[in-house]
Amino acid sequence: MMKIITDIKNINIKQDTVVTIGNFDGVHKGHQKIIKDTISIAKNKKMKSVLFTFSNHPVNFFRKDKIKNIITKEEKYEIINKMGIDIIVSIPFNEFVINLDPQEYIQKILLDKLNAKQIVIGHDFRFGLNRGGNAEFLQNIGKTYGFDVNVMKPICLENIRISSTYIRSLLKNGEVDKVNQFLGRQYKLKGIVVHGKKIGGDILGFPTINLKYDENILIPKTGVYQTTVNIDGKIYDGATNIGYSPTVKQNEFTVETYILKYSGDLYEKEASINFIRRIRDEIKFDTIQELKKQMNMDIENIISYSL
Repeated sequence: MMKIITDIKNINIKQDTVVTIGNFDGVHKGHQKIIKDTISIAKNKKMKSVLFTFSNHPVNFFRKDKIKNIITKEEKYEIINKMGIDIIVSIPFNEFVINLDPQEYIQKILLDKLNAKQIVIGHDFRFGLNRGGNAEFLQNIGKTYGFDVNVMKPICLENIRISSTYIRSLLKNGEVDKVNQFLGRQYKLKGIVVHGKKIGGDILGFPTINLKYDENILIPKTGVYQTTVNIDGKIYDGATNIGYSPTVKQNEFTVETYILKYSGDLYEKEASINFIRRIRDEIKFDTIQELKKQMNMDIENIISYSL
């Protein structure tokens, strides 16, 4: 079972460790390679594997809410735990961390707290006051203090470097099929089903669930998506509309999903919406009948694609 430490004061690791450091937002394929290598080295050397990260995005410390997360903190922990990391240290990025120069960062965190004997980082890793430390600096210090440093080369897919920044740009463009390739799994939104305005069922004849999700998560571009819905461990096909429902003049941003071949009350239940592909833009139709016709076409599209 993975141990989770969330306060630097509570770090008291006595065993020798192999440490990987980063934000790991999304835990994409590049992150997965670094984590797997960290675990492998730790097992071979009979050490503990440690993932050191921050509970808040460093950019948001300087510019509040500048960057939305790709996954929730709980999902990040769940994915990393399944991969087999022994200890995750997730502390706030704050004044204490900011004011550590690179050498203090190494001494006070990596050595004194994490007991690092080997460190695994990405090629572009920067750390310490004014981001003054880099991979070369870390390697040079390691020769003096007796720890090794593995610098991972960029991981590419279709000649594009896998990064959280690129994945965010794909989400903003609604390219969830490509997001899934770079994540190595389906992008998803988890939340609680809440009461909406019942427009889907009462007016359109397509009852939908309205998802209350973590507001710190980056939502894909407005539009209609083919999705699957996980409820109580069962998977259903779905059509998810992200946006403002302009035809019925809702003017309120929602994530609403019509679940194919399902009937029942889902209010207050937890649901997971898994995104497969974007079908179309959100369109303002002249009449409700035109909208209903289009929704039927969307569902036929999803059924034929799933066959």
